[in-house]
Amino acid sequence: MKDCTKPIQVFEYGSLQIGEDTCFKKKHWEMLGWYNETHGGRYFSLTPKGVRFNQYVGVIQAGDLVIEILPKVGKQAADSEKSIWRNVLLDMLSQCHWMHVHANEKAYLKFRANSILEAYLELFVNECETLLRAGLVKKYRFQEKNCKALKGKLIFGKNIQYNLVHQENFYTRHQVFDQDHLLNQILLKALKLVATISSSPFLRDRVQSLLLNFPELSDLKVTAATFERIQLNRKTESYAEALEIAAMLLLNYRPDISGGRNNVLAILFDMNDLWEEYIFRQLARYKNKKWSLHNQSQKRIWQSESERAFKVVRPDLVISMDGFHSIIIDTKWKLPDGEYPGDNDLKQMFVYNEFWKCKSALLLYPTNSFSKLPGFKPGNFINGNGLLHRCGMVTVSVLDESNSKLDPMLGERLVNFIEEEIKRCPKDYQIK
Repeated sequence: MKDCTKPIQVFEYGSLQIGEDTCFKKKHWEMLGWYNETHGGRYFSLTPKGVRFNQYVGVIQAGDLVIEILPKVGKQAADSEKSIWRNVLLDMLSQCHWMHVHANEKAYLKFRANSILEAYLELFVNECETLLRAGLVKKYRFQEKNCKALKGKLIFGKNIQYNLVHQENFYTRHQVFDQDHLLNQILLKALKLVATISSSPFLRDRVQSLLLNFPELSDLKVTAATFERIQLNRKTESYAEALEIAAMLLLNYRPDISGGRNNVLAILFDMNDLWEEYIFRQLARYKNKKWSLHNQSQKRIWQSESERAFKVVRPDLVISMDGFHSIIIDTKWKLPDGEYPGDNDLKQMFVYNEFWKCKSALLLYPTNSFSKLPGFKPGNFINGNGLLHRCGMVTVSVLDESNSKLDPMLGERLVNFIEEEIKRCPKDYQIK
């Protein structure tokens, strides 16, 4: 009999089927369908007796079941590799600062024994404990209430309404300096959520201790607009990590409106976005000081005559040197479809080179096969017999030489390769 207290692990683009021999039941299938419907069907698709996942990786808690969706490179991946790719995902998230990890290596290793969800919950609890030890920030706010002494502004209408008999009281609007403000209210609401969804008795005990030490605060309804109102300053910048995880938990939680236990929480990431961010940070870490590195820069490619509508092109990464746009990089989290770039990819890269006046464009793919040098299949855009600019396919290993963890040298290898590619390009490709 399967142990349903442990997370079910599947790879991206994998599927789960309802069955008597699995922990995935019809009730979980219905919960996932309900959750996906509220998000426009973006995270996965339902099949008649199961669910098929797409490019989103992370963790989903549906009632009493936790599902971890792991990244992979290629169509096949063995079950024995799930722990490797789970750690790869955690490493990528931490290096992209999508998941804060303490410098203490023992604390980091402790997360590995839990699910991805429990890792996030523990990080949030750690941040709240740190904030509480330092003292929760106080702010000024206005309050309306009955007071024994006259302070602030007397509200005449309500004073008559409430104090016609008790004339010793004053109904006023006055300033108070306390901890009952938006930042602390968000943390308290998220802590109460952690207490209900965590499967770790130890973590729940820590949360209960925190709740006992938290002051009484006003309740609030949290939406995306709630977090848009937040403006941190020097006094409140220590709240940043806790608020980031709180937003992730509160905005992705869908409680069962019938009052049951069919609640759903999903913390999911588009693997294409994560791969792009990871490559950007690896290049930024090891890049030449002469480089200027930009991600998601854009230019207009078309606009209506009225200029009310327009279309843009947006390459993933642009590297400039000495005032020239030297290299365009477009990241792809998949294996190449063939030995050479596809037509659509080539057209896309040609436009990038033309608009940014670049001498080379690279389609960057991951691979499972470790190599000290990135794989490279070069090519050129041509016009007749004339060379316009270059475009090639590059593959880099995600795992290190042992095939057991994320390659820590990926960024350095890639930077060295790009510098060699810049040297290979003829000088007359450089157009200011």
